[in-house]
Amino acid sequence: MNALRATPLLLALAACQVSDVGAPCNHGASEPQNTLTVTFPALACNDLVCVYAERDEPPDADCQDDADCNIPGDEEQPFECDAGRCVIATTHILQNSMCSKFCDSDADCSDGDPDTNCQTGFSCLPPQDLGPYCCQKMCLCNDELDLVGAQQRAAECEAGTHESCCMGEDPSPACGGT
Repeated sequence: MNALRATPLLLALAACQVSDVGAPCNHGASEPQNTLTVTFPALACNDLVCVYAERDEPPDADCQDDADCNIPGDEEQPFECDAGRCVIATTHILQNSMCSKFCDSDADCSDGDPDTNCQTGFSCLPPQDLGPYCCQKMCLCNDELDLVGAQQRAAECEAGTHESCCMGEDPSPACGGT
């Protein structure tokens, strides 16, 4: 009888899972890319989505060591020297990858991890122009996001006019107007 009374309480607690949007995550066994990266499923995240959405571009210069790729005296060192070329440091990608989730509006992103490194909040926007998540909205940190580009992408996706996602033989199901 006690087990029967406890079942509704357990179900209610499971339904009230706290969002971990903004919590640090990794991309699993795959090597992080030097570009926007969406990993699904990401087992470290409640909603199984891990995103690296920064648009940092490494200096286009030859290098001998990491110092050649970063601003002297800058505490953050986002780039490293790899085989004589500057690339985004793997440690930087991992430090700035955050749990995310698929969403419909900015309000879906407001209950994230209170200890997040994201300083300016989250927006519900599509991060990708290509690939399996083209036009699908996810909670993205505004800190390093190309907000204007993402908002333009969202408008094109909603109108069904985004060239890469909505046109052609197999348009994304996330496109409006299709």
